[in-house]
Amino acid sequence: MNLFIDTTDFNKVTFAVSDGEKTQKKNYKINPQKSHETINKLDEFLSKSKIPSAQIKKIVCNKGPGSYTGTRVGVTIAQAMGFVWKVPIKYLNKSKFLIK
Repeated sequence: MNLFIDTTDFNKVTFAVSDGEKTQKKNYKINPQKSHETINKLDEFLSKSKIPSAQIKKIVCNKGPGSYTGTRVGVTIAQAMGFVWKVPIKYLNKSKFLIK
């Protein structure tokens, strides 16, 4: 199962999980002044998707272009989760970042 993180938009964050056949995706509105809430939205997304962290085998993160702070938040979350879950991280730019 792959986890996709896109925080490059100034006012929203997009998370998706995909096993190659099925994809679950959710957009959340984010107040740019409260980017620290993004990790809570990730937890909420994974809980509602009923995806345990043990099933995540790779994290794919959008590295831009986009909001400077938003991009840093997404990359930092990807790095932290990759470290904690011991999974590889792949960084893509927006032109190649497609969540179906």
